[in-house]
Amino acid sequence: MNSIKKIFLIVLAAGMLQSAFGQVSPEIQLGARGVMSFNTDITGNQKTTSVNDFSDTGLLLGFRQKMYNRFRGQLVIGLQFPDADSDLGQVFFHQTFLLLEDQKNVLKMGRSRVRSALIEFPTLRDDDALAFTDVLNPFSSGENTEDNQYGNVIELAHIFAQRYWLTVHGEHFTRTPVPPATSETDFSLNALGFSFVYMVPETQIWNRPFIQQLGIGFNNFLTDRQGYSNQFDQTLKNILVSGVFNLKPDPIYFVDARFQVVYNLGFKEIKTIGNFYDLTRARAAAHFFSLRFLYRKLERPTLQLALSGGFKVFPDLTQKARQWQVIFNAFYRLGENFDLAFQVQQAQFTGDLKTLYGKSETRFQVGLVYSIDQRWNKQFDDRNSLLNLEHGYIP
Repeated sequence: MNSIKKIFLIVLAAGMLQSAFGQVSPEIQLGARGVMSFNTDITGNQKTTSVNDFSDTGLLLGFRQKMYNRFRGQLVIGLQFPDADSDLGQVFFHQTFLLLEDQKNVLKMGRSRVRSALIEFPTLRDDDALAFTDVLNPFSSGENTEDNQYGNVIELAHIFAQRYWLTVHGEHFTRTPVPPATSETDFSLNALGFSFVYMVPETQIWNRPFIQQLGIGFNNFLTDRQGYSNQFDQTLKNILVSGVFNLKPDPIYFVDARFQVVYNLGFKEIKTIGNFYDLTRARAAAHFFSLRFLYRKLERPTLQLALSGGFKVFPDLTQKARQWQVIFNAFYRLGENFDLAFQVQQAQFTGDLKTLYGKSETRFQVGLVYSIDQRWNKQFDDRNSLLNLEHGYIP
């Protein structure tokens, strides 16, 4: 009788444990951002075009799960509408990855944003100043801006003292097939690098220290440079330096400044620019800055004004080529996460760049932006909010 009782108790305990483990359900995340704008472009020859633009609108779905140890895991699947003139189709998957992390370590594997930039700037879309804000993909033909921003990634980050991020990454940047090839089957790593960033934790941003972020990064592309057999000589090297500073840490009238410098060491044999391949391989230095004013009413962003600008020089070219761009924008919050946007851009090109882009271009944009960040069965903090994966015009 005692044996039967013991067996009954063991079975009951096992059933209770199974029931307990069965109730460990994942946290479900939904993120979405709709970006709609009416664009009017005026080129240097006074040609005017207008378009209704909904590019960069995207949907993200995430699942987060507590592991049996101190780690937690995450699956993210996201799709986005690309630029209208791209050849990526109606939609493409820009985020598909698994992430494993604890308080000090983060491992990410899959398709996601590549490490082509260290910080964000307050522009309507993340590719509005792509030539200045990102390391450009030397394997792309330049037809798709997404080729410079998304790829297959594997990266490992370690966080020191909750403020210092050391990240090592390997990436596969999209390759544009070269005729007569019609497809690309090589998905091996073609970029390696690391970055070291000081970043104020999200929970401490309210304190508004003068230095909010400082970082340095190295991106190295494994190219097939002609005439060189040494792997080091074939590697296209880029150095990034960035910073974010709180100039007036007032809780209502807030002002900050941002900068990033991208120095492409380039290949010395590139003396002229005839296409995007030459553009990405020529020695160049890109500088971009922004000054942002944010008015918070009742602790909510109400109005943001930002002035950004940059210049890029190519010192080794036979015809000295330069590029300038100035962007002014304003965002006004109409309701919860729903904003009215206005932006004007002016770009100028000299030297060989005029052959690729023309002498100048002006763009006026009026649009609406709506963001959604929803969670069910909430279990974790916001360090991995899905919208953190997307471009934030109010950083």
